[in-house]
Amino acid sequence: MKILLIYPQIDSVLGTNHGVASLAGVLHANGHELELLHVSDKHKEIPSSDEINCIIEEKQPGLLGWSAMTQQMPWIEEQSKEVRRAFPELPQIIGGVHCTMVPDEVHQSRLFDYVCIGEGEYALLELMNALENNQPTEQIPNLRLWRDDEPIINKVAPFPDLNTLARLDYSVFDMKAIMSQTRGWMGILTSRGCPYKCTYCFNIEIVDQYINDGAAKSAKDFLRHFPIDVVMDDLKKLKRENPEINTFIFDDDLFTLNKRYVQAFCKAYIEHGIGLPFVVNGHVNCFDEKSAAALAEAGCIIVKFGLESGCARVRREVLHRTMTNTQIENSFTAAHQHNLHSSAFIMIGLPGETRAELMETLELCAKVKMGRFRWALFFPFPGTAGYEISKPYIDESKMAGMGNYFDGSCLNFGEDHDLFLDKIGKLCNWYVNAMTDWECQPIYEKLVRKVEAMDRETWLTEKENLVAYDRQLSEALMEKNSVHYTIRYSNVMGVRSDYIQWEREKIALGEMEKEVKYSLDEG
Repeated sequence: MKILLIYPQIDSVLGTNHGVASLAGVLHANGHELELLHVSDKHKEIPSSDEINCIIEEKQPGLLGWSAMTQQMPWIEEQSKEVRRAFPELPQIIGGVHCTMVPDEVHQSRLFDYVCIGEGEYALLELMNALENNQPTEQIPNLRLWRDDEPIINKVAPFPDLNTLARLDYSVFDMKAIMSQTRGWMGILTSRGCPYKCTYCFNIEIVDQYINDGAAKSAKDFLRHFPIDVVMDDLKKLKRENPEINTFIFDDDLFTLNKRYVQAFCKAYIEHGIGLPFVVNGHVNCFDEKSAAALAEAGCIIVKFGLESGCARVRREVLHRTMTNTQIENSFTAAHQHNLHSSAFIMIGLPGETRAELMETLELCAKVKMGRFRWALFFPFPGTAGYEISKPYIDESKMAGMGNYFDGSCLNFGEDHDLFLDKIGKLCNWYVNAMTDWECQPIYEKLVRKVEAMDRETWLTEKENLVAYDRQLSEALMEKNSVHYTIRYSNVMGVRSDYIQWEREKIALGEMEKEVKYSLDEG
């Protein structure tokens, strides 16, 4: 049987999806077929409803699937209705994190024949087996459906055992196009789950669902690792089939949580001769010099930390993150001592956060001097604790039209603070540069004063010009070897200029080596 799975990444970064790849792996291993319609404005023009219907007519699937993030739901709902009009007998299933976070809302919409909750590989396999053989589907775990006007809500099954789960299949993606967009950086998972209870994340809600249904005893059941040898085989296969890959990104929520696992993984990475540089997510509560040394020896080039806020009160009361500024500083220090390029995620525009508390975050960045930092405006995903905390501030009309959480906030804090957040959201690196002890500090302090003095009308007129000026100023400062953060790789990432210069020298050296090799071959 064939499923056509529609995965939208509209107004978002183009990339693969681990869940989709896992669904493809399980279905292909069991004799079914998954064809992917990857919808992204960074890839191809967004198809119209008529074009989607033409694709369905051509592919003739027995089941239509949707993979849903919250921001993509308005588009999915609209297209689902159009498909229903054209193909009333074609069953539709929807899954993804949005369905797990607000299952009642999706189920009650009655737009979809089946709503999948939680990790759905085996639920989808069982459904396709049943549909193919004209068998009942009412009792399949993880699925919600309707029979006449009666809602059917099945409990979730235990989490899949990663030791026996079929291998992920990324061949359903246009890997050449994606690697072109990511500059050869390929994301992959070595584990699933997280034991922490951050309010902005969905992990704790997933665990609660499984515990309430009797499918798990605690968060420990959620945190699982793929066997290291299997991961190594996957990496070698990806390298072999996709020569465009030049860097692996291990997207695990907490790659460094288990220090013994880090040591074993790094040893295997060397022994299997993977040979490509890689990037990992760390956590300041579980990162030390021993882990940093092992990662560096194996070829790790970047360690990313979720700093989120530099204010202890905000971390404790709003984010439920239990760490201190000292732990944050020590983790970055350990990374830097082993020449690991460090990266931090920070949030701005948090509910209840004052201007002074936001500035504490920027001050901590200026003090730590990480290799890069990426900022995002806080987005309260429905179903999370963060959504409940944010309710007094949420503008539902703004939230409904947002495709990402980088270009604006869906929270209202008042005209003055909203304007301040918009300025930080565009030029966060300027504010951090102005707080450092670098040679560039007076230049950026003057620029920040200029930005702060702008009223709303002036700011809206000038902000894109100022963002463009960031690159111009950065190039001039790099000529003088004056270290600073510059906006690179995305419009919400500040990268140290000395890293940009190192990267350019590395590329130049590579081009020189190519020229020498060409000359020798020709000679």
